[in-house]
Amino acid sequence: MCVGGAKAARSEQEARRLQLRSLQYLERYIYLVLFNAYLHLEKAGSWQRPFSTWMREVSAKAGVYEILNQLGFPELESVEDQPFSRLRCRWQEQSHSPEPSAAGDFL
Repeated sequence: MCVGGAKAARSEQEARRLQLRSLQYLERYIYLVLFNAYLHLEKAGSWQRPFSTWMREVSAKAGVYEILNQLGFPELESVEDQPFSRLRCRWQEQSHSPEPSAAGDFL
């Protein structure tokens, strides 16, 4: 019974870790798409406006931060099971328990 409880706790912890990791990958993908849009849209001006400024002036108006702050897989989980849907929660969790990144990953 004790072994089963530890295994369940471990698998629950693993599920939580994998959920966070999945959302981090999705978030990175969104930023890559946004950076690609920035490169194409700002090319005519020789990228005079930095990406961070472009994010505030262009992407924010399009609602990108709202999307990033509601990120999740709602068709796979209930609202109560989405602790990492908020951008702040994902970043706080990442800073509390940094794990070594796999080859090619950046966090």
